[in-house]
Amino acid sequence: MDWGALKMFRPAEDRLDYASILVPPAGYKCEFAIGTTYSLDLEALIGVPLALFLGEEMDGTLLENPVYVLEALRKSADRFVLFCEGGQIKVPNKANPVFALLESSIFEVVLKKERSFHPKVWLVKYIDSNGKALYRLIVLSRNLTFDRSWDVAVVLEGEASGGETLKNRPLIDFLTYLRESASDRKKKKLIDSIAGELSYVHFQTGDKHYSDYSFLPLGIGEGYDRASTGLFENYHGLLVISPFLSRDIVQELDGLALKNAHKTLITRKAEVSKLTDELLASFDCYCLKDTVVDGESAFSETGGSADLQRQDIHAKLYFKTKSGEHNIYVGSANCSKHAWDGNVEFMLRIKYEKWGFRISQIIDELFGRNNKDYDERQNPFERIIAIPEATLEKEDIQERLKKAIKRLCRSRKNAQVIENSGKYSISIQFDRRFIAADVDLAIAALGGGKSVKLESTTLLPGLSLLELGEFYIVTARIGEDSLRRVIKIRTEGIPAERDSRVFKSIIKDQNTFLRYVAFLLSDDYLLAALEQAGQRAAPAKGWNLQGYDKPVLYEKMLRAAAKSPEKLREVEAIIQRLNDQEIVPPEFDKLYTTFLKACRRVKT
Repeated sequence: MDWGALKMFRPAEDRLDYASILVPPAGYKCEFAIGTTYSLDLEALIGVPLALFLGEEMDGTLLENPVYVLEALRKSADRFVLFCEGGQIKVPNKANPVFALLESSIFEVVLKKERSFHPKVWLVKYIDSNGKALYRLIVLSRNLTFDRSWDVAVVLEGEASGGETLKNRPLIDFLTYLRESASDRKKKKLIDSIAGELSYVHFQTGDKHYSDYSFLPLGIGEGYDRASTGLFENYHGLLVISPFLSRDIVQELDGLALKNAHKTLITRKAEVSKLTDELLASFDCYCLKDTVVDGESAFSETGGSADLQRQDIHAKLYFKTKSGEHNIYVGSANCSKHAWDGNVEFMLRIKYEKWGFRISQIIDELFGRNNKDYDERQNPFERIIAIPEATLEKEDIQERLKKAIKRLCRSRKNAQVIENSGKYSISIQFDRRFIAADVDLAIAALGGGKSVKLESTTLLPGLSLLELGEFYIVTARIGEDSLRRVIKIRTEGIPAERDSRVFKSIIKDQNTFLRYVAFLLSDDYLLAALEQAGQRAAPAKGWNLQGYDKPVLYEKMLRAAAKSPEKLREVEAIIQRLNDQEIVPPEFDKLYTTFLKACRRVKT
C-alpha cells in the first residue's frame, strides 16, 4: 500500500485515520503488533483490536456492538502488546467488564527521576495466506486517546528481502528496551522474535522525495541522546511545531541559526508565555486561532460540554534545512528540556529531496496560502506578536495531583484476591515511602466496588467475580481539586473462571450465543455486525430448529468447513469457554457435533 510518508501539510486534505493505518492490507492478517503511547484511553484502545484483527475501522456502530468487540478482544488476546506511561491511563466513562480482557496486553512503564515514557509508535507484522510477511511501522505524535488535536503520522512498510541491514538497529534496541517492561513471558518471546526478524526488513517511504530515513529513539541507553539526532546543529532554515516548550531548548535552537536564517515556531498560546521578548522577535511565532481551538463549542447545537473538546496543536515536527539538505523530524518529542534530556521518546528523521524546495512552501500549505482564492480569514493560524500573561495556579494543582499518582506507580506494589463464601476481597500492598503525604489518595477496583482510602495495606471488600481484575482507579485530591487515573497492579489469585464470566456477561442467553456463532462464521464481519445491529431491538425468540435459523447456520458451517475450517475450531473454543447448557442450546450442540462428525468422514 502506498501511504506516502507524511500526511499533514494540507490539513484540509491530507488526513490519516488512526484505525485505517492499522487495518491489514488486502489479503493479509495481523500476526502480532507492538504499540507505545504516553496516555491511554481504554475505550479508545478497544478500537485497536477491531482494526488489527477484524480489519475494520473504529466505527461507532461497531464499538457499540458487544459481540463484535468481544470477538475482537478474543482474537487479539495473545497477539498485541501496548506500553504506556505509568499513571496515565484515563478512567473510562462507564465500567465495562471487557476491559479485564485487555490486562494481559497492557504494560505500564515507570521511569525514575520524574522522567516520562513518551513514545507513540506501532510496529505491526502482517502475513498473507502463503506466510509472506509485511511489516508496518507507524510513528505518531498522537496518544491512544479520543483527543481531537492536530497531530502528525508517518507510515513506513517493508518486507524481509536481500541481506542484513543495520538501519533497523535503533528500532531493534528500542524493542529490546520495551520487552523489559513486559511481565508476560509469551509476549516477551514474541517481541524477541520480531526484533530478530527486523535485521532483514527493508522499509520504504512510498514517496521518491523522501529518499532516506533514520530511527531515533531517545533515552533508552548509551548513544541514544539528542546528540545522535543531528537536530541540534547549525541550519539556514527551521520550522518547529510543538505543543509544549522549554525556554532553554528554544534558545539553544535559536543560537544554532546561521546568518540570515529564517525560523518559524508553531505552538499553543499558553506556551508562548515561556518565551522571552527576544525569542519572540527572533522566531515567526504562530498559534491556532481561538475559533479553531474552541470550534466544537461554537458549533454545538445542544450547548452541553460532555463531548466537546478543544482542538489545539499536538503535532511534534521539526523541519531543518542547510545548504540544500532538508531533514524532517517527526515523532513524540516536544521542544522541551524533558523531551530531549531525560524522557524516552521516538523520533523518525526523513531526508527530503526536491529541487527548489523551501520551508516557506510547507508553511504556505499549512496556512492555506497556496490556494488561488486564499483569504487570510480562512487561515487557521494567527501570528503572535506579544507574550501573554501566564495563568498557572490551577495547572500547578493538577500537576501536583498527577505527580502523586505517578509517584505511587513507582512503588513496589502487589495485590492478592481473598475468597469468602462466593464473595471476594482484594488486599493491596504499597511501599509507604511512595504515598504522597500532602495529597489525599483513594483506590477502587475498576470493575466495581466502593473507593477506600489508600494506605500501605489497603483492603477492597465485597467484590463479585466479575469485578476482579488488575486495573484499579486511583483518585488524588487536594481540597476541591481531584484527578482520577487507572493503574495496573499485578493481582494474584484471580479465579481462572473470571474470563469466562466476562464472556457470559455478554453472551448471556441462547439468542445472543446463536448471534455470536453466526457472526463468527460470517465471511464479512462488518456486514454481520451491521445486520445484527438492526436486529438488536428485536425480542429474543429462542432457538427454533424448525425455522429459518437451522439451514442458515448449517450453510455457514459448510462454507466455513470448505473455506475457513479454523472458524469451526473458534466456535468449539467458545462452546468450551462458556460450558453452560443454559447458554449453548442442546439442539445446537447436537447439530454442531453431527456436522463435525460428517466433516471428518468427508475429510477421511
